Amino acid sequence: MNSNPEKRDHTRFDYQAPIVLEDAKFGVLQGARMFNYSDFGLYFETDHFLAPGTDIYVGIPNSPYTPDPDVYERYHAVIKWRRPLKRSSFYYGYGIRFLDTDPLDRPIQRGIESRKHPRKPCTLHVKYAVGRKVYPGEVKNISLGGLFIKTNEKDGLEVGTPLQLAIPNQKKGNIIRRYARVIWSNRNGFGVEFQRIIKKIIPGRERH
Repeated sequence: MNSNPEKRDHTRFDYQAPIVLEDAKFGVLQGARMFNYSDFGLYFETDHFLAPGTDIYVGIPNSPYTPDPDVYERYHAVIKWRRPLKRSSFYYGYGIRFLDTDPLDRPIQRGIESRKHPRKPCTLHVKYAVGRKVYPGEVKNISLGGLFIKTNEKDGLEVGTPLQLAIPNQKKGNIIRRYARVIWSNRNGFGVEFQRIIKKIIPGRERH
C-alpha cells in the first residue's frame, strides 16, 4: 500500500503476519496478527485486552523491516490506542509506536534492530532435545543471545518451549550444550534464546 489515505505522518504499508507479544504483566501472548506497519509503528489485532500506554515487546517472524528471509525481529513499543472490532475474527485492534532508535537513522535496513547481540550467518548441523526426544536441525544464524534453527520437522514448536542444544565446536573438537527456549516459530524453523544456565562441555569429536 503506497498511498496514505489516513493522512498519517508516516505512510503505512499492508503486511499480514502472526506476531508474538511480550507483556511484563501477562508474559508471552500468542494469537495476535499484524495488518500494516510504518517506519515507526504498526497495527495489530488480538483477543487480548491491553491498556493504552502499556509497554510491550513485539516479535515478528519474517519481519518486513529487514530484506533477509526468515528473520525474527523484536521491537520495544508502547500501545497508543485500542478499539473494539465488529467485523474481525479478533476482539480488539491496536496501534503501537516503537520506542527504540529512529529506524530512518539506520542506513542498512528500514526497521529497528532491537537485538542485544548482532547475528552472524552460518551453516552448522546441530541436535536439539525436547523432553526425551532428539531432533536434527541446521543453524542458519547465531549470536551471543540465541540462534535460528532450520528444521524439516512438520510439527512446529510452541513459543516458550524449553529445549537443550548440542552445538559442535569445530575448533576445539567438542560439543557445547546450551539450554534455550523458543521465542518464535514458523514453517521453516524456529528461533531460540539462550538461558542463563551453566553450559556443559563434552569432550570428543562428535559429529551430527
